[in-house]
Amino acid sequence: MREENDERAVDLFLLTRPPGHHRADLCLRLVERSRNPRLYLAGDGIYNLLCLPAHLNGRGRVVACREDALARGLGDCREAAYPDDFYRELAREMLGDRVKMFVF
Repeated sequence: MREENDERAVDLFLLTRPPGHHRADLCLRLVERSRNPRLYLAGDGIYNLLCLPAHLNGRGRVVACREDALARGLGDCREAAYPDDFYRELAREMLGDRVKMFVF
């Protein structure tokens, strides 16, 4: 029973820091260790799209703010989802059951 509940638990990460920032490094290390990570990228955190495959190992879900990616000259990355309303989706995820949220 406990294993089933652990599988439904979600670690939700909001990353707004660029690669190389100590908070971004900490966030990505936590994502690597999470069983079920959801990584939301906004602001300068969008630049982490350039190094994500090394951290995800095929697990979890990455959601990026399209407006922030376009403003920084980054095209769509196939490893990320780009919802029509990034912040609405983030808020919906935050309100879910069994969610722990980390903001960097």
